[in-house]
Amino acid sequence: MFGLSFLSPLFLAGAAAAAIPIALHLFHRRIDPVIDFAAIRYLRAATVEQASRRRFRELLLVALRVAALVILAVAFARPYLAASAADLAAPATLVLIDTSASLSAPGQFARARALATAAIRSAPAGQAVGVLTFGNGADLVAPLSLDRAGALAAVEAVTAGGGATGYRAALARAAEALGDRSGRFLVITDLQKSAWDTAGDGSVSGRVSVEVIDAGGPASNVGISSLHIDVSGAVAVVHNYSPRAVEPRLEFAIDGRHAGSVQVKVGAGSSAEVRFDLEGRSGGALTASVGDTEGYAADNVRYAVMDAADRPSVLIVTPSGAPSEALYLSHALEVTEGAGGIRPRVLSGSQFSELAPERLAEVDALAILGTRGIGRRGRELLAEYVSQGGGLLVGAGPAVDPVVIEEALSGLLRSRWRPRAAVSPDKAVLRFAPDDIRHPVFRLLGGVGTLTNVAFERSVLVAPGENADVIARFSDGSPALIDEQVGNGRVLIFASDLNREGNSFPLQPAFVPFVVESLRYLEFSRASTGASTGTATRSSRTEYLVGDLPGAEGASPGIVRIGGAEGQGSGRRVAVNVDARESDPTRIDADAFGAMVSRLQSRAAQRARADLQDREDTLRLWQYGLALLIVSLAAESVVGRRVG
Repeated sequence: MFGLSFLSPLFLAGAAAAAIPIALHLFHRRIDPVIDFAAIRYLRAATVEQASRRRFRELLLVALRVAALVILAVAFARPYLAASAADLAAPATLVLIDTSASLSAPGQFARARALATAAIRSAPAGQAVGVLTFGNGADLVAPLSLDRAGALAAVEAVTAGGGATGYRAALARAAEALGDRSGRFLVITDLQKSAWDTAGDGSVSGRVSVEVIDAGGPASNVGISSLHIDVSGAVAVVHNYSPRAVEPRLEFAIDGRHAGSVQVKVGAGSSAEVRFDLEGRSGGALTASVGDTEGYAADNVRYAVMDAADRPSVLIVTPSGAPSEALYLSHALEVTEGAGGIRPRVLSGSQFSELAPERLAEVDALAILGTRGIGRRGRELLAEYVSQGGGLLVGAGPAVDPVVIEEALSGLLRSRWRPRAAVSPDKAVLRFAPDDIRHPVFRLLGGVGTLTNVAFERSVLVAPGENADVIARFSDGSPALIDEQVGNGRVLIFASDLNREGNSFPLQPAFVPFVVESLRYLEFSRASTGASTGTATRSSRTEYLVGDLPGAEGASPGIVRIGGAEGQGSGRRVAVNVDARESDPTRIDADAFGAMVSRLQSRAAQRARADLQDREDTLRLWQYGLALLIVSLAAESVVGRRVG
């Protein structure tokens, strides 16, 4: 069932003007006097009958004028068809349970489970109830139904995992599960502050109330935030989020066998680096663990792989192919050591255009710092490389012509950019900050702090495509880094130069991890695409975060094998670790959580308005109303002439 709704209902007030012709008709109505006349039989002719017809035509004329004014008001109100309120399902309650790594402190998740059970039992009688978990993604473990026993059983089966908290994604998935219903979301979480830092495009309908239920959190936490291999051995970073200094002991194991331990002292709210001699071992799976009985259990263990791997290759395209045109980018890649190092190669645009397709297929990631010399064949190579799963990093400096990229990726890349004037001397220079600090590109940068010294005097204005995510912004709010899925490939657009033209980024310490992680992210995307399509691809990456790898392999921390035949035990070993940002127990209060939800509801209202606009534009009922208005006016003209 559908009902008639209006995009601009205030115009319906104009229908009150329909009273004007009615009032005029009543004011000018002629009332003939009644005279008794004996010889009435001589006047039975048409006089009375003509008066009756005239009165009918006058009423018809008034009705047409009233209809014209009403139709005009309805047309301006822009009607559209919408589902009637009777069609919408009854309100429902959806319980959202945080199962991330930050719920792994002793007794913490048991408390969260008890709160979820109480929420289900207290839901209004006759109201549908569902259960959704969020951590490593957002999963509807108990669909909306009147079966309370099923919802309670789903809660009992839920356990804390190693994923990262993301409120936007959880609320978006809950809104999808609720559909057109009204109701409420009961979010059971530890109110971790960093959980709002993740990017997302979710929204919450104004028909839904969101209530947060605090599951509590530990007062302190000690965890291992990093473990990697370099030329001198293993390096572990221990972070202490406690208000007091601690002296934990780190235990190291290789392939499950104890290899040694190191005592370390870590000050309050700080971190310490621990080095461990691997005694010449060149292979194996390394595990580092720390004893912490008060904080999160999920970050007490971290994994690393010592197996050798191929170094990925990156092709850098510059205007002339001179090494100086890619000096900073090449240097950033060359300083990476060990198996995770990256091999850069610099080519001119014309040299790139002459590459054989099979040679380009061997490239793990592509960076474009200049487009001069990229001819028609080069553009075809670029389109084929990206569409088949290649990763592309574009530094939108003065040497990169956006028209060349747009023509090469025509029909694939939706994002566009154009130059803008340099920042005027009397204004502050632009700064650079991530929108999503959990994005793989920023995983080693530790948030905004490491980027605060970067100054931009020149940048471009980027209009993100429909499939693009803005993962970083300048201080004026304009996009600074765009991540867009393009065909089977991926494109990162950096809205400034990567070679010291118009910014100080290449001179800052954050430049090296930014460049390295950007290209590793593109390389990983290429390898993941090859794995999903059956294409032979390679990847040197040896560490992933929980949720990075698809399937059961990436669902929990540990050492797993990827790339081999299922059930054969082949492939290469990689480490899956907890996101280090989950170790931070800093919390927000319920009011701050509610403020963020209000923003999502405002976004939902804007989207709903846009959807109604699209629906009204598609139906265009106002056009039919105007056509009916014309017919009404024409009929009014004819009847008015007869009455006159």
